[in-house]
Amino acid sequence: MKVIRKDGSIVERKFEEVEGKEAFWHTSAHVLAQAIKRLYPTTKCGIGPSIEHGFYYDFDFDFNFTEEHLQKVEDMMKSIIEESLVLQQFILTRDEATHYLKERKEPYKLELLKELPCKVEISFFEQGEFADLCSGPHLRNVSYIKAIKLTQIAGAYWRGKEDNKMLTRIYGISFPRRCDLENYLNQLEEARLRDHRKLGKELELFTFVEEGPGFPFFLPKGMVVKNLLLDYWRKLHEREEHGNAAVSS
Repeated sequence: MKVIRKDGSIVERKFEEVEGKEAFWHTSAHVLAQAIKRLYPTTKCGIGPSIEHGFYYDFDFDFNFTEEHLQKVEDMMKSIIEESLVLQQFILTRDEATHYLKERKEPYKLELLKELPCKVEISFFEQGEFADLCSGPHLRNVSYIKAIKLTQIAGAYWRGKEDNKMLTRIYGISFPRRCDLENYLNQLEEARLRDHRKLGKELELFTFVEEGPGFPFFLPKGMVVKNLLLDYWRKLHEREEHGNAAVSS
């Protein structure tokens, strides 16, 4: 697949390569933002990077966006991908970029623009009617994305500072093959079934309560198992101590 680098050059990359995966998921984030702007034009865009497993994008909605909205957004993303939109980079002066973002009423992007070094080129990437303040890298065409799934939403303070407004963060994953997405979702389900929080509750070993988030409270059966493990640890410890003492004597 063709990738547009930050310097504007176009290179061939595989999805399995670091640069290829970064461009793939970064472009997927842009498709998400484009879908949101098509469906909810008054929404303000935050940031949308690629991450270790997939991508996310932060949005400031003027309504209560919930997980019930995800399928509609995902369907719009698939429609955009079917349009085979080509991504193009364009450069603006700082004044031009400021005017461009003000015209589109994107205050979060304007804040990011103000923090860029004075001499840096102001880079945008455009696909169809959507353009984003961004340095890349990106796929040359959104059609490389063959499978996509929005996975969850969460709250996220703008710039990670609790004094700032809470935005809505939408997470997603995408792949160049449908089978890759199916395998990924199967792995997530298997991990969910093995989750210690789920198993602990089902086996009546421990539970979690609001008073101590992240801290397990042992139930009677759990205390039995815990004490058995402690007894076993003590026996091992005593055995090793005796063995070391015999060797030193």
